[in-house]
Amino acid sequence: FFFFLMIRRPPRSTLFPYTTLFRSASLWAFGKNVFGDTLVDTESTVSTVADTSSNAIIRDISKCIGCGQCVDVCKNTQAINILELKTENGKTYSDTIGGYDLSQTKCIGCGQCSKVCPTGAIAENDALQKVTTALNSGKTIVWQFAPSSQNILGEEFGLLSGENVSGKIATSAKMLGDYVFRTDFGADITIMEEVTELITRIKTGGVLPMITSCCPGWINYAELNYPSLFDNISSCKSPQQMLGALIKNYLGKDNIYHIAVMPCTAKKHEALRPEMYTEGGRDVDAVLTVREYAKLLRSKGINLAKLQDSEYDSLFGNTSGAGRIFGASGGVTEAAIRSMYELMTGEILTDVEFKQLRGSDGIKHTEIKIKDQTIKACVVNGIKNAEKVLDEVKNGTSPYTFIEIMACPGGCVGGGGTPLYSGNTTLRSKGLYESDRSNKIRKCHENSSLKAIYEKYLTLPCSNTAHKYLHTYYTKR
Repeated sequence: FFFFLMIRRPPRSTLFPYTTLFRSASLWAFGKNVFGDTLVDTESTVSTVADTSSNAIIRDISKCIGCGQCVDVCKNTQAINILELKTENGKTYSDTIGGYDLSQTKCIGCGQCSKVCPTGAIAENDALQKVTTALNSGKTIVWQFAPSSQNILGEEFGLLSGENVSGKIATSAKMLGDYVFRTDFGADITIMEEVTELITRIKTGGVLPMITSCCPGWINYAELNYPSLFDNISSCKSPQQMLGALIKNYLGKDNIYHIAVMPCTAKKHEALRPEMYTEGGRDVDAVLTVREYAKLLRSKGINLAKLQDSEYDSLFGNTSGAGRIFGASGGVTEAAIRSMYELMTGEILTDVEFKQLRGSDGIKHTEIKIKDQTIKACVVNGIKNAEKVLDEVKNGTSPYTFIEIMACPGGCVGGGGTPLYSGNTTLRSKGLYESDRSNKIRKCHENSSLKAIYEKYLTLPCSNTAHKYLHTYYTKR
């Protein structure tokens, strides 16, 4: 009873002292897990109709305590600035500026607001019920797990931040489904396609700088704010969608239900984009955040921490260390340079770690001499830092050849679908780099499984077949 009093919505008269006291929101998080949707303000006259217009996140004002943390992160951390605090009938709550549904705003679906919300008033657009139904449908269940998920999920079960639980994840997924793959393989393919595209642009005088396309939050931002730069953005799909296309079209669509587990809420929207459908069907049937997958395991009585390791299924099982570091800010660029250097020169790159691209700086850069070309690369860490770099591209003054943009601070390790109130992006990134260092294959183009897929199915990077399944386009919104 005492605990319930502690986690129930505080009275209005003590709102701000309570939210200061519980700014870490750990009791709120625990209470939300225990009591779920019972944490609502039954006295409020504000609308209780949830805003479900976004495929990424949902808002339920009736649960809002007016703490303002979502407003702060949207304005000051992400610089999207679509939320504000309002007061109505004595209740202070968060709402979109102008009162619009999220789908009518410039929300990019990054989900950073959901990570700081202590009551679940903002949360990911839950796919658990749909996935649970699919698990009992008799369909062939195929899982894929993002690189960073493999070094984050353990936090939900009391393990250390950044600890590699990849083998335990494989075990858990096989308890619930039929096949399990690492999205790292999709990252390896992404590098082959993206690097080939960049080399072609360099050799033929194509549009430069080329900007990465694997972060759906950044793509949403570009479509809303920088449609004039579409030609600069790589046409490559994200690793999630590349692997999805291969799973559905190489293995066959019949009776397959494909679930991706991601650290990202924007991936939910990405999977539903019509241009991400191939051969008339969805390539990714559902996206669960890391938080949702942990909740699913708990609902089945599965404690990840106590599981033994298992191997991933062989067809897409072999992956490179370069594919794993996609989950950290700068990782895509580092992986690209490793392959680009060798593909352009035919020489072995011995020092494969580019530490100047790592860390928490908002804008990072490096340059490398490749034959007679000086490749200047820039990494944008967090969408707040994108405007300056993008305006240079727009004005024709950008000095860069290649630009990586990740919407969330730290990259995928800081994504909107990662565990609440726990974890450390620095330690999570460190875990990714340790996983890379322990992998015998540290360059995407050296992955034997990748070579086999090209030989049997895709022919060559950026071929007509590759473009059909692995590339996309963008739409002004």
